[in-house]
Amino acid sequence: MTEVHYGVVRVGDTWAIIGDQLRVGAYPTRGAAEAAARSLAEQATGVGLPVRMHVQDETGELRPPTLLS
Repeated sequence: MTEVHYGVVRVGDTWAIIGDQLRVGAYPTRGAAEAAARSLAEQATGVGLPVRMHVQDETGELRPPTLLS
């Protein structure tokens, strides 16, 4: 089954949402970017696609993905 993956990553002094051929936003905090990614995920889950969110921590490491749907 197809899955959608979004990443919340630090880009300079801001946070962005990335995905397959996607880079969205310049959010001031990781929390703001996570909230926006969850909002994007609602669109995919609305059509039945599972969404996993990968979040970069303050050290630059990606945490294990969270299943949002």
